[in-house]
Amino acid sequence: MELKLIEQIKRTCEKLDRENLYEFIVKGIGDDCAELASPSGRNLIITTDTMVEGTHFRLSYFPPEFLARKLISVNVSDIAAMGGMPFAALLNLEVPSQLKDLDSPFWEEFKKGLLSQLTNFGIRLIGGDTVSLKDRRLGLTLTLLGFIEKERAIYRSGAKEGDYIYVSGYVGEAGAGLKILENRSYKRHLLPRPVKRHLILRYLDPTPRLKLGRLLSGLGVNAMIDVSDGMSTDLSHIARESGLCARIFAKDIPISRPLLLFSKMTKKSALDLALFSGEDFELMWTISPEQAREMEKRAAKVIGRRPFFIGKMERGEGVVLERDGKEMDITFKGYEH
Repeated sequence: MELKLIEQIKRTCEKLDRENLYEFIVKGIGDDCAELASPSGRNLIITTDTMVEGTHFRLSYFPPEFLARKLISVNVSDIAAMGGMPFAALLNLEVPSQLKDLDSPFWEEFKKGLLSQLTNFGIRLIGGDTVSLKDRRLGLTLTLLGFIEKERAIYRSGAKEGDYIYVSGYVGEAGAGLKILENRSYKRHLLPRPVKRHLILRYLDPTPRLKLGRLLSGLGVNAMIDVSDGMSTDLSHIARESGLCARIFAKDIPISRPLLLFSKMTKKSALDLALFSGEDFELMWTISPEQAREMEKRAAKVIGRRPFFIGKMERGEGVVLERDGKEMDITFKGYEH
């Protein structure tokens, strides 16, 4: 089963291999190791993410095509958060007995999603591993390699006192989409179909901000992270690693019309979803006030609108939400692994 699956995925990705996207991939799939040449003037960056059935997704609502796409997207988002560019990936699969039929529609759809997303981001699959399991759940692990020009990587630890805090897009929509998928009453709710579809797709098929991350790495951004575990938790990482406090303003948190409608009809707090639910894979960063205006103009050309200002970095620790003149400590209140 392992050899057949590897061969199928290899054939699926051969078109990308022939394009020779990056000359420093010396050897890809087919040997004991992948071989990479050292790209001149660049540093290698590596990230990995695991998705396990029952913990991170349910096959009852997650189409295999979107499952493959999201596995790649969440890793690309990590590369984007450092300002890098992905180029190669390793894929590990834990296959349960009920999915051992490699000619099933499941694997055809999975390979379709895999190829489309590898193509979208110019990534070559250079290796991986598979293991067959008995009576266990599907497990997917992607390791993604990227490059970043020397001294241009953006870390979580670089925020400065007085920095403005920005986020690239609306937050909380993916959390609402997940609630619709997992709650039958929300599925039957009188939400307009386009609103349901929009929120669900924000969860199933997020779009990492790769082009924006590349731009920001050259615009004086001091710290950056992607919003995967919720704004509260992800901003807490920046605050802790930078030795500062992040103060954000409830009135400035970007909440979309679809999320407001979902909140109104389900009685779920839109602000809570925006702060704590995660999975939006927007970028969040800090930058000095002096450089903020130019950054806004340049970022707007990539995003299609200006990024959202949400707060400031100051002395202290943790994350403070300011709302109606009151303060609330929301440090690490998002998703916990």
